[in-house]
Parts: sequence; structure tokens; C-alpha cells
Amino acid sequence: MSGGPDPRLCVPILTYHSYRCGDRYEQSDHVALHDDLRAIHAHGHTIVPLRWIAEWTVGSRRFPEPMRPVGICFDDGADLDYRDLMHPLFGPQKSFATILREFADEIGAGSQPHLQATAFVIASPEVRRWLDERGLHGLGWMSDDWWAQASRSGLIEIASHSWDHCHEVAESVCARSDRRGTFRDVATLEECDCEVARAASFIGDRIAPEWPVLFAYPYGESSSYLREVYLPGRAERHGTLAAFGASGGYVTRESSRWNLPRLVCGAHWTSGRELEQALLASRTDGGAASDGRTA
Repeated sequence: MSGGPDPRLCVPILTYHSYRCGDRYEQSDHVALHDDLRAIHAHGHTIVPLRWIAEWTVGSRRFPEPMRPVGICFDDGADLDYRDLMHPLFGPQKSFATILREFADEIGAGSQPHLQATAFVIASPEVRRWLDERGLHGLGWMSDDWWAQASRSGLIEIASHSWDHCHEVAESVCARSDRRGTFRDVATLEECDCEVARAASFIGDRIAPEWPVLFAYPYGESSSYLREVYLPGRAERHGTLAAFGASGGYVTRESSRWNLPRLVCGAHWTSGRELEQALLASRTDGGAASDGRTA
């Protein structure tokens, strides 16, 4: 499937957070992912690796007619991406990985032959520990000991969600401004090396011989220096193929490989009906982008 990008395609990338648990679609990304996989399949779309979508945007891959590709990814790297766990409020929770496996078993071998999701993980052990203690009940659900197994499984690719996420709970961040809750202040060589190259090296050590070639901006935000100077011009430092925002809309031939749009569950759609509308829009004009801001 080599060749130039197909200009007629509008490709949705759907993003989920495994720490969003509950009993109903609108509150649980686990319920949403379970239902959405079946809706994607029923509407004739093909789930493909995010790396393929990135390669398509740079012209090194072509999706054959009549394929309608869709990408799936998970942000932040909670253990619920890969491990079934007992939630203290909502009881047993199937991991995203289990939901993917059960979907593959249900539809049969070959029905979605390229099924794979990408987990964008936070690199810093300290930040993950603080996130777990202050936001995930302190149960040790932000570990990195599952990354290598997930990477080898072929079902989930491990990618980077930065070193520290510039998260509000972090005791220190790479940005010199020390401002939390935004990634727009990452705007110098040193700051970008800290957030991107340092994170890639840490993650790469844990999933070797693989390397995290994809990057997702925390909050879907980025500085012009990061998008337009550092990522395109410093590949020898970070080894990144493409980066993803979270503004809504779909990946097209005109999309920048350094700010590929994504749709986020709970922000850009909150029901199965809205997801079906998003899939339909991708077949026509790609839908309208929004300024949704995500964690």
C-alpha cells in the first residue's frame, strides 16, 4: 500500500481515556470504546494503526479503494489501557486491550485485519506517581511495566505523551515559565528536548527494540516553535514521525504531520449517535473542526 495520499479521504482519529470509568456511555470511555468499535465496523470503516495514518499524510502509504480508515488511540497511559482492574467505585473494569481482543474475537479473524490502537503514555515516573496519588485513588495505576508487553502484542503501539504533560499536579515541569495546564509554553530547544527527546528516550528504553515514533500534545496544544521548528528540524534528537493535536476534525491530505487532528470521547462526541454522525461526516466533507481542549 505505498504511494501518494488519496486526496478524497477524511480520516477520523478517535481518542479515549481509560481512567474515565462508569456505568453509562457518556461517563465511561470503556463503555464507549466497546460500542464504538462495533459501530465503526457496522458502518464499513477499517481500523488501522495510527502510524499508517501518519505515513499516509507524508505520502509513503496509500489506502486502497474502498477502504475508509479510522484510527484509535488512548491518552495518558493509565494501566487500564492494558490491564483489567477492580475500580473502587465502579467495580470490575475491562481494559481497553481486553475490549479490543473481545471485539476481534466477536467479529472473526480477518474482519478487521489491521486492528491496532496507540497508547500515548506520560514518561516521567514522578508525574505518573503524583497523578495516581492525586487523581486515581493511589492504587498504582500509572505504571510502565506493561508497556513492553503491550508493544510486543501487536494490538497496542506505545507512543509519547511528553515527559511531564505540564500537568497541574506535577511538582516541577520542563517549561521555564513553570505554568501548568498548558503545553503552549514549551517553546525553546531546551524545553522541547526535555518534553519530547527525553520522553522518547525513556519510553524507548522500556519498549526496545521499538521506538515511540508518534507524539500527542498534552491538552492538544503546542507552540509554533514546537510544531514548525523543533519537530520538523530536529529529527535526529527525537525520532518522531508525526504529532497529534485534539482540535476536532479529520486528517486529510492538507493536514500538517506535526499537528494531526483528533476527536476526543466526551469532548467531541458523547453518545453513540454522535459517533455515527462523526463517521458519516468523514465520508463527506470531513466535518467541522472545533477548539476542544482535552487532558
